[in-house]
Amino acid sequence: MTIWHAELRKAASPAVLVTAAVVAAVAAVMALYGYRDAYRHFRDSASVTMIDDPAGALVAASQQTGTFLGLAVISVLAGVLYADECQSGTWPSLLLSRPGRVRLIAVKICCALMTALAFTLLLGLLLLAVGQLAASVTGFRTTAGPGWDAAAAALAKGLVVQAVFAAMAFAFASLTRTALGTAAGTLGPVIVLAPLVGIDQITPVHPQAWAASWLRLQDDAQYSLYLWTREPSSSAVAPSIAALLALGAVHVGVIALASRGDRLFRPAD
Repeated sequence: MTIWHAELRKAASPAVLVTAAVVAAVAAVMALYGYRDAYRHFRDSASVTMIDDPAGALVAASQQTGTFLGLAVISVLAGVLYADECQSGTWPSLLLSRPGRVRLIAVKICCALMTALAFTLLLGLLLLAVGQLAASVTGFRTTAGPGWDAAAAALAKGLVVQAVFAAMAFAFASLTRTALGTAAGTLGPVIVLAPLVGIDQITPVHPQAWAASWLRLQDDAQYSLYLWTREPSSSAVAPSIAALLALGAVHVGVIALASRGDRLFRPAD
């Protein structure tokens, strides 16, 4: 069994599957709510109506997994792949049987991203089914979908944000060494700091604003296609991606420092 196979099997643990199922259900309910709201207010051009188109559904799925719901999935993956092993005491033994701390953590992060990508594609299929069902009931259909070029761009942008999420989650996993601590450290600051994004002086330096600008979140799609902050000025896109990458790099540094002493035997043993 290769190291990749082993880590991917861990990523398909019951905790991850249950979380993914709950997140998918929440995303589907949000989309149905958005369609219902658009129908009640006669807004047949609402952003949510794009999910009856395959490319539009993929864009919507990429936005969902690039915001809070995706962060929840990533935090559970980090807990299962890394924090649980630290908490149970199997992590040092794993390093002994598979040397290369940096390589092993990198494989875990890559497996988390591969799992997140697969989840995004499956979520796109679910949202497409929801969109076609809602369109058949309401009669609101998208006149022109975003196209596959836009869908591919949205998928790539979402993956970049998920990579930053993974760096954050694994950093908290390396610091707390518990799955609960990983989830609290990853999700807690996002929830607590979310109200501050509306303050004009803070918006330019707020990580949620960076992600919203990079993903080009539609203002009218809040609570129907994503749970996050509303879109800031589109002129901030270039600085926002640089800031996001810098934020990810900082968390990678935290992982390197926090895991530097990991080994089976310590001098005190």
